[in-house]
Amino acid sequence: MKIAKFSPCKVNLMLAITGARADGFHNLVSLVAPVNFGDELSAELLAPGAREDFLECDAEGVPRDESNLVMKAASLFREASGLPARFRFSLSKRVPAGAGLGGGSSNGAAALEAVNELCGSPLGAGELEALAGKLGSDCPLFLRKSPAVMRGRGEKVFELFEGAAACVRRIKFVIFKPEFSISTAWAYSQMRANPDDYFDADLAEARLSEWLENPSISGLPLINNMQIEAFKKFPALEIALEDIRSRFRVQAMMSGSGSACFAIVNDLDAGKIAELKCRVRSLLGEGCFIADA
Repeated sequence: MKIAKFSPCKVNLMLAITGARADGFHNLVSLVAPVNFGDELSAELLAPGAREDFLECDAEGVPRDESNLVMKAASLFREASGLPARFRFSLSKRVPAGAGLGGGSSNGAAALEAVNELCGSPLGAGELEALAGKLGSDCPLFLRKSPAVMRGRGEKVFELFEGAAACVRRIKFVIFKPEFSISTAWAYSQMRANPDDYFDADLAEARLSEWLENPSISGLPLINNMQIEAFKKFPALEIALEDIRSRFRVQAMMSGSGSACFAIVNDLDAGKIAELKCRVRSLLGEGCFIADA
């Protein structure tokens, strides 16, 4: 038996990093949208007696050992369920690494769901979410599969009420990532080294509450203070975003810790969207990754 899972990436429409925590993580307030672009993960249960898991991937450079969240998910599942099951995974990778799009976290969440189903669903939704929190801060989001607000270090996920959720689902994105990546660990280390970059928690909640009371695409609280240090090191990102906002009159921002960015293109026709993509490549290079979502 084989189970296939779509593993979407996400866009941070708001990401306010509000301060460092004693446990080494950071507190944040984020408005997040899983999007209709992502990877495909399939999983199958190996015969009894198998002694290891296997991961195949069509992308170069993707680790296939325990450092990959897919493999770590299988280990956590065995530990929580008490079952000795072993699995073979096949990952078709479309989401680039080092992008701030949560591709690896989504893969881990998809793996948790897949192995649980293969074994007859011994773990309930709450248990899976707890395991996802151990996998990574972004992972619980991908079990919800809906627009949400994330708090804490990202493990506290609150689904949006229908009006706000419907608003987010209407958004049409062009996602783009230059050939260079940004390490999430580096990005957070820069925040810690530059505490003036932190966003006021009360102000973040106020901006979010204002939008939730009257959700609209034009009124989105587009905040990402992780851009501050990213733009210092990679000024091409800031230049590209400013150019795209000015030239096409669209909302555009970096997602997560970068280097991926997005433009909201609901008000553009197909011709203008094609023109925007060409402009992105002229600014960030022909090797720039671009996807509709």
